[in-house]
Amino acid sequence: MEIDFTLDTLEKIKKGELPATLETLKPILDPNGVTNGVMKADPQKCSGCGLCIQNCPFRCWEMGENHLPRMKKTYICFSCFNCKIACPRNAVLTIRTFRVKDGFFDTDFPAFKMPEKPKDASGNPDEWNEVEWIVMNRRSVRNFKKTPVPEPLLRRILEAGRFAPSGGNSQSWKFAVVTDPDFIIHMETLCRKNISETYQSLQDNKAVLELVKFVPLVLFDPRVKYGLNCVSKKELPVFLNAPAVILLASQPKLSDPEMHVGIAGQNMTLVAKSLGLGSCWSGFSRGVNAYPEIMHKLGFDPPWVVHSSICVGYPKFKQEGIVARHSRPVNWIRPGSEDPQIET
Repeated sequence: MEIDFTLDTLEKIKKGELPATLETLKPILDPNGVTNGVMKADPQKCSGCGLCIQNCPFRCWEMGENHLPRMKKTYICFSCFNCKIACPRNAVLTIRTFRVKDGFFDTDFPAFKMPEKPKDASGNPDEWNEVEWIVMNRRSVRNFKKTPVPEPLLRRILEAGRFAPSGGNSQSWKFAVVTDPDFIIHMETLCRKNISETYQSLQDNKAVLELVKFVPLVLFDPRVKYGLNCVSKKELPVFLNAPAVILLASQPKLSDPEMHVGIAGQNMTLVAKSLGLGSCWSGFSRGVNAYPEIMHKLGFDPPWVVHSSICVGYPKFKQEGIVARHSRPVNWIRPGSEDPQIET
């Protein structure tokens, strides 16, 4: 009998109240309703420079005939639009965006929209201020120059993280900075080994029946699973060949550690952008948690846990610009209104 797989189903499997079978787990192992993103190079505008290929995190593109980029036969495009913002001729067209409909990973995929035009307090047309401009234009940078990042600038980035808000003023974070190329390569090798082993286990039906009981559910998301594959194949570097890596850790004794690390990290990425630097989060860096000697060298002895890292450097080419984002309905509860007003 087919089971309607929900988060409650997963909890019952973890508690041993339901058996873990391939049939039961099919909705997450082979999810329905996945529609891949599709992009296209406009032959009338494209110069064949290949920056769209370089700036795609999952290497969805390849160079086709007549030096015109095209999408590969097998790929996962999750509609980050990094190919669009790298193109100097605005030649990348969005044909279709990634979405999941009716399957387990259907978490609501509303239409993509560009940002609203700014208005002042009276509702008149306005211009974005400096902070808004940085927020709107900042994109994840995955292609860096080899130029080292000056330490004074790294210290300014760290200070932005240190002065982030936190619940109960818990300041639930600790940072480590790595600028030694050899040590970054060492961490890269170990993280990739850890990720490759995880990915291979996800391909093993017997292993999956046990893994599902303790690994994060997000590993089964088609986008994340394909990302693991890209890292395993060395198509996506964990630390993106960046000249500087900031690792962010917390410990479970402190309140909402992952949220607070995220707040501190966002401060860091925005300040990095303001200093003319590029940055990109790398959750794959969590692989260092599996290596006590590395954690000790980083200053993260138990119970400290690495949640993510931020790769920092000077962008190799233009990797910024405004792109469309999901526009989920917003409920407004205004004075004198009994029911919420829903704006889409």
